[in-house]
Amino acid sequence: MTTARREQLVVHARHATRGVHIAARGHELTVDEAARYGGHDTGANPVEHLLAGLASASLVVLRLVGEDAVAEHATLRVSASLNVDRVMGADDGAAFESVRLEWEVPSEEHAERLREALPLLAARRPGQALVDAAAASSEVVSVRP
Repeated sequence: MTTARREQLVVHARHATRGVHIAARGHELTVDEAARYGGHDTGANPVEHLLAGLASASLVVLRLVGEDAVAEHATLRVSASLNVDRVMGADDGAAFESVRLEWEVPSEEHAERLREALPLLAARRPGQALVDAAAASSEVVSVRP
């Protein structure tokens, strides 16, 4: 039996004057909510960061499974329907009613290669639990017009 390689990841967060200040390995960013939720809108909100992480992890893993050319030319749109009442404690349904990953590639050849790679992505992608926990999810591939 082989021992799997592990890496400890650490992110530091603290409230700032406007939003939350995040530091990770010397990289800094601001996370904030829209004004309607009491924020100042100085950065993407926490859920948008989750979706960004899912999108970027998808593109990175696509390269790791050997589809560099597809990853280099693909765009990925990740959208989700957040159950805000769940976050506010007024509902016990799924936190995400839906998560949708929409891939766009330049050719039918790339689309076919990507479709074949999707099960590998789902098996290896960090953040897949977010997709799996949604009440509904979909991942589609289309060719750019």
